[in-house]
Amino acid sequence: MTIRVTLSEYIQDVGVSVVAENARASESTVKAWRYHNRVPRIKQAKRLMRTSHGLLTWESIYGTIYEGESDRAIRTKNDKAQVA
Repeated sequence: MTIRVTLSEYIQDVGVSVVAENARASESTVKAWRYHNRVPRIKQAKRLMRTSHGLLTWESIYGTIYEGESDRAIRTKNDKAQVA
């Protein structure tokens, strides 16, 4: 059983500086990811998925294919962390 979280939630839980080090990005870049102003590059997303040990996936970083208008995963108010 694995819990899936959004990138924003992961950054909040793990910390900006740790995520920045793991993704080889600046802290200001990670803050932009957290607040949905930017998204990670593919190479950074792969690093994040590896270092999160399965907590992050493509969909938790970029959103599902059904979220066509958005370029990142955003949890709605009624949505809970899902167990996969």
